[in-house]
Amino acid sequence: MRILQVCQYYPPHIGGIEYHVEALSRKLVEAGHEVVVYTSNVPKSKKHEVIGGVEIYRFNCLFAPLNNPITPGLFFKLIRSSSFDVIHSHGHFHMSSNQAAFANIFMRSPFVLTSHGAILGYRGWKRVVEVLYNKTVGRWILKSADRIIALTPTQAAMLEELGANPQKLIIIPFWMDMDQVNIHGDAEKFRSVYKLGDERVVLFVGRLLPIKGLHYLIEAAKWTKTKPTIVIIGGEAPGYPGTKRALDEHVKTLGLDGNVLFPGSFLREDLADAYKAADLFVLPSLGEGLPLVLLEAMAYGKCVIATRVPGNVDVIKDGWNGMLVEPQNSMELAQKIDLLLTDDAARERLGAQARRDVEQNFNSGTIVSRILDLYHEVQAIRGKS
Repeated sequence: MRILQVCQYYPPHIGGIEYHVEALSRKLVEAGHEVVVYTSNVPKSKKHEVIGGVEIYRFNCLFAPLNNPITPGLFFKLIRSSSFDVIHSHGHFHMSSNQAAFANIFMRSPFVLTSHGAILGYRGWKRVVEVLYNKTVGRWILKSADRIIALTPTQAAMLEELGANPQKLIIIPFWMDMDQVNIHGDAEKFRSVYKLGDERVVLFVGRLLPIKGLHYLIEAAKWTKTKPTIVIIGGEAPGYPGTKRALDEHVKTLGLDGNVLFPGSFLREDLADAYKAADLFVLPSLGEGLPLVLLEAMAYGKCVIATRVPGNVDVIKDGWNGMLVEPQNSMELAQKIDLLLTDDAARERLGAQARRDVEQNFNSGTIVSRILDLYHEVQAIRGKS
């Protein structure tokens, strides 16, 4: 098959969706298929290149309101493209998916949409925009897709509420390629570089977005009795300037200088040392799709604490393979951090179970096969098999 993947960002841009599309494209090429990616040129990269057999076209971004790149060139490329057996677009909130859905009115290719998150979790006027979008363009995109991939059962139910036809919905989660997990990361090297010594380390990895709930993690550090060092790895997202400055100010206001570190963004292959050095991994999000970083931490055998929100609750079973806390509850988060940092046996047991669950439930071979089956199904729907 000749398959087109459409996404708003792609590596070297850092993020869970980007990594997923890259890994899927690579697996499809390994299975003998031809894969092309259309994406934005954020950050500035080669406009056309082939990496690992995947042909990538990057289009100039005029601006990125609400972290959503506007790329007219991508749309014009789409309407001139007619030789794809399947078009697979990622993120039903994204302008790139809007463009793919609209262009497909003319192309009439089999069209698959993966919704990487059923809510954005905005506040104020941004929330108004989100609601209006869901009732108009978002609803139309969900109806225009031949099949919609939801990452979790919770997300599927939310998409149905937003107007998705339940007969078009299929649940296919992310996967973890365990061969890419470097369990031999150098914890001592990471601790030495950041002068952590024997301190307890609580790790977060992800973009510095309001929806990630980092203010609440920082507040939790204030309330902990164990006084761990909070290491927040990640950078600002396009369209959200000033988030790092706001977090820095929050740290200073709470008197936590030296207790919260911001090492910046890491390439995925450089994260192994951080995961190995961490005693706990915390994801304090206000909303998620299916967080790849959560699966990654579990694959490293880390004990995780996550908020009780869609996406997280589909992966973490409280007391079985991690712990859940209510979102925006800094005091409860602090108590769970203290509980696990003072109970080595519980922390190790939860981390070991987390890794077993990832190995069993998020196997790359099984999930890629399901996606390929779906591609064949939509080809049959469109009469292109």
